[in-house]
This record gives sequence, C-alpha cells and structure tokens, in this order.
Amino acid sequence: MTSFSDKIKCLIVDDEPLARAVIKDHVQKIDYLELTGECRNAIEANSFLLSQTVDLLFLDINMPHLTGLEFLKQLNPAPGVIFTTAYSEFALEGFELDAIDYLLKPVNFQRFIKATNKALRRLGKNNSSIESQKKKSQTEVELAFMYLKSSDKMVKINIIDIIAVESQGHYVKIYTAEKNYLIHQSISEMEERLPKDLFQRTHRSFIAGFKHVKAFSANEIETSKINIPIGRSYKMVVMDRLNK
Repeated sequence: MTSFSDKIKCLIVDDEPLARAVIKDHVQKIDYLELTGECRNAIEANSFLLSQTVDLLFLDINMPHLTGLEFLKQLNPAPGVIFTTAYSEFALEGFELDAIDYLLKPVNFQRFIKATNKALRRLGKNNSSIESQKKKSQTEVELAFMYLKSSDKMVKINIIDIIAVESQGHYVKIYTAEKNYLIHQSISEMEERLPKDLFQRTHRSFIAGFKHVKAFSANEIETSKINIPIGRSYKMVVMDRLNK
C-alpha cells in the first residue's frame, strides 16, 4: 500500500448508521484519506470541530435539528465539504455553498473516488504518488458521471458520453450523442471538472472530448455531432495531443 505523508483528515456526519458505515468503508480503501471521527448529527459535529481540526466533511444534508446545509452556513472557517444525501433536489444549493462535490446515496465506490480526487486537488494536498492514485481503469471512466442543472432539474450526464462543450455567455452547451444540455456554468468551471486525459480546451469557447474525434485538420476537429474549432493560441497543445 502506498504511503502518504500528508493525508486528508475526514469527519463523517450522518444520522443513518448504514450510510456512515458505507462512507467509512470507502474512506478506509483510499490511502490519502484518514478518518478522524463519526458524528450522528450536526450538533455532535459542532462539538467535535471545537476540539479537532479536519480537512474534509462527508456531510449528510437531511438530518434532524440542524440540516447539513444549515450547519455548513454557520461554520467559519469551514473545511472542505462533500455532501451526501438521498435527495437530489438539494444538489444545487449544496454547490452554491461551494461544496467540493455532491454524492447521491447509495454512494458507489467509483463515484466516491472521483469526489475525493476533486477534494485532493481543491485542498492542495501534495503527495508524490497522487498521479498513480488518480488513474482510472476504462471501466471506472465509463461509470463516472456528474449531475448538472439544466432548466429546473438536475440531470445525470455520463462523462464518457460528452462529445463537446461550448461556451454560450453565462452558460455552456454540452453535446452528447443522445441530446444536448444547456447548463448554467462557465466553460472554465467545466474544464476544471472534466478529466484532463479525456478532454482538451481547443478554443476559448470550446472543449473537445477526444474519444469522439473522427478526423481533424489544422483548424477544426470533426465529431459525429459538431465540428469543433481549434483556436490559434491552443493549436500547439491540441495538435500535440491529437498526433500522439
């Protein structure tokens, strides 16, 4: 097992014993995470945080007395937070509170790894073996997905299905073979969320999914859905990747 000198200290806060057990089991499988405690509600967690410092909360939203959202709002400073809940309608408010990620119960391990890798980047932990931990098998990539707000609902989009992302003002248009989605998010935010080994910014207004490239020229990439332009300032990097 790989040794990490600077682990992320975690606290699980959830009123459901089974949910705590699932998260605990996932945490114990990942070298860069260290479980410091478990709390049954936000009140217990508040007492815990008065005496100990943690880097990351796995925080349930729907709890008695004080919800996870209410609890996070009163923390100052707040550690990193990954919300866990059975209710997807809370996702948008969770992201508005600058949560690292949002896990829908029951939490599968592949999705858990994606969330904690994001926490690793966000919290600035620096370990020489991070890259080997972050590499996913093809099966894991195919299982990865994200929830994004389109119109008035959160939609599940499989990352492997994303052909291209186009900036449209304060929104981005996500192209997939099945349908397109208009998402209230900047293209820079989407670029940060997408895995670097599968996607590349090709233009100030476009990101390309390299698994969907059919052909390319010096000025554009052809896919089954859209031709993606290659901007002058991105050309060297894009051509280098496409020719490998």
